[in-house]
Amino acid sequence: MSDESTPRDASGERETDCELVGIVAVADNGIIGKDGEMPWHLPEDLAHFKETTMDHPVVMGRVTYEGILEALGEPLPGRTTVVVTSRDLETPENAVVANDLEAALERAETAARERHDGADRIFIAGGASVYEQFLSALDRLIVTEIHDEPAGDTSFPDWNRAEFREVDRDEHDGFAFVEYVRSG
Repeated sequence: MSDESTPRDASGERETDCELVGIVAVADNGIIGKDGEMPWHLPEDLAHFKETTMDHPVVMGRVTYEGILEALGEPLPGRTTVVVTSRDLETPENAVVANDLEAALERAETAARERHDGADRIFIAGGASVYEQFLSALDRLIVTEIHDEPAGDTSFPDWNRAEFREVDRDEHDGFAFVEYVRSG
């Protein structure tokens, strides 16, 4: 993603005061998905995702959103889901549609203020295209590093690790929860 496509105001500043946090589970080989699903079942990661994102807006693409609807029968409970898509979707009260990144940030920031008691974080939760489009704007990455190399058809975009510093690591059997903060 080029800096020109990152949502910014006329002065070049990002258009939100909220911290933008990418949250992803990614295998050692960069894989994040296969056939629209995660190629692993890791209850600890699902619980970590829920705990981390609860009572915050979560931005995602249509395919990710539809996968969650299929799995849960509803959007993420306790969060506002902002779906980035050019399609016209009917959504329940805790989900909204945005046709571009600027609209997604606007809707997420409104949800943070009005629905989530002034939450100061907006989570970016995939898929690959949404991660790629927001990557240069992220302040923080919360990564579940899966110590495996599964087959898959969707990868997390390349990111410059030198632009981030690791601030927390919690190792488990076969995976780690790792937090990175953008340097400077």
